[in-house]
Amino acid sequence: HYDLSPRDVQQDVARRQLLLAERLDLPVIIHLREATEDLLKLLRETRRNYRGIIHCYTGSVETARILLDLGFHIAFGGAVTFKNANKILDAARYVPDDRLLIETDSPYMTPVPFRGKRNEPKYVALVADKLAELRGCSSEQIAELTMRNAFTLFGL
Repeated sequence: HYDLSPRDVQQDVARRQLLLAERLDLPVIIHLREATEDLLKLLRETRRNYRGIIHCYTGSVETARILLDLGFHIAFGGAVTFKNANKILDAARYVPDDRLLIETDSPYMTPVPFRGKRNEPKYVALVADKLAELRGCSSEQIAELTMRNAFTLFGL
C-alpha cells in the first residue's frame, strides 16, 4: 500500500513466505490492501492449497469467493461497522460460518462509534455485534464460531 519497497521485491518476499509456510505447515496471514490482482496472480502461480487468513478484509464477494476456494479464512475488523461499507457488508454475509474470523486490526480501523480514535482489542466486540446483526444471530454465537475457527486453523 505504501510502496516502501519495489513491487517485484514485495512479490518475491510474499512468494517465499508462502512457500515457507507450506514447508513448515503453518498458516499464512495476508493483509490485502490495494493489491488484489497482484495477490491473486501470485496465488495462482504458486498453485498451493493454502491455509491462512486474509486479514482485515475489505474486498468484494467475488474476491472472497476466490480466496475461500484457495483455502483461506476471511477476517473482518472495524471496517465492517463503517457507514458506507456495502461491499464489505456483502462479503461479511457471504463468508461461510466455518471460514469466518474477527479481529481488531489494532491500532487501526477502529469500529464505529470510536472511529478516529486509536483502536484497542476491547472494541472487537463491536465487530462481533455487527457480524451478528448481518448474519441474523447473536454476538455470542459469532464469538463462539470465530473462536472455534481460530483454534482449528492454528491447531490449538
